[in-house]
Amino acid sequence: MTDKEIIQLWHEGYTRLNLAKIYMRRYNEKVKIIRLDMKNRHVRFITYKEALNRVERILIKNIKERR
Repeated sequence: MTDKEIIQLWHEGYTRLNLAKIYMRRYNEKVKIIRLDMKNRHVRFITYKEALNRVERILIKNIKERR
C-alpha cells in the first residue's frame, strides 16, 4: 500500500485507526507470500502499533505539506 493510497483513503473518510488495520492486513498478506521462499523466511509480520505509526507519519507529513 503506497502513501498515495493511504492519503486517498483518508480523504474518503477513513479514520487513522481503520487505515492502520487495512495497511497491516495488506502488508502481512504480502509477507505471507514472501515467507514461502526459504531465503526470506525471517521476514517479520508487523503489529497494529507499527502500522498505526507508519500511517500517522504519512498523514502528518501530508498535512504539513498542504500548509
